[in-house]
Amino acid sequence: MKKILFIAFIATVLSACGSMKVYNSALKQIELGMTRQEVVSLMGDKYTTSGVTRVQGKEQETLEYKDMYKNHFFFVFVDGHLNKWYKETEGKE
Repeated sequence: MKKILFIAFIATVLSACGSMKVYNSALKQIELGMTRQEVVSLMGDKYTTSGVTRVQGKEQETLEYKDMYKNHFFFVFVDGHLNKWYKETEGKE
């Protein structure tokens, strides 16, 4: 029984590290000016839309990705192209 629990624990830890590596790898490829679809193809489709506004006739949309380490990655698109992106971590100021 202990062996099964140990194997389950190791599998969980390794899979958690793997998901963070996927984001890290994708973030290295992100460039300003990319289209929304290009960013989603790199980061995956598990995002939420944090907001959509129109500023001076241009549509601004923000996509948010979260990882299990309480990091939030925000991607801001203006007229469908990446204008800026940033990361916030819960509990850090």
